[in-house]
Amino acid sequence: MLVYLGLLILGIPHALLLASLAAMFELIPVFGPIMSSIPALLTAFATGGITSILLVLGLYIIIYQFESNLIYPLVVRKIVGISPIIVILALVIGAELAGVLGAVLAVPLSAAFMEFVGDVEKRKHLGEGTITKET
Repeated sequence: MLVYLGLLILGIPHALLLASLAAMFELIPVFGPIMSSIPALLTAFATGGITSILLVLGLYIIIYQFESNLIYPLVVRKIVGISPIIVILALVIGAELAGVLGAVLAVPLSAAFMEFVGDVEKRKHLGEGTITKET
């Protein structure tokens, strides 16, 4: 929606099509935003030259920085139940270690790890409260 409104304000033709492409490419972590900006940049160059390219590039950078650093971690926290900082760290580490596949698997693996740590802590606290008979 933000891409559509931004492209409309900038006067880029085919804003709805370009925004739909951005929504589809959003399913691909890390490289999706880059791939979705290419058709918009080409359209901006064809219609308005270098000034339009810079404006569209700025629009895409602002939208995807806002999304990846604020919206995505908050949504994942609400749905998965892990801290936004853990999500960001997991994405960075996963992408660095294994590229796109690592970025895709980072959040589910970190959620599973956090659940495992929570279970271990729960067992530890349950074990402290029980009375054991030593022989």
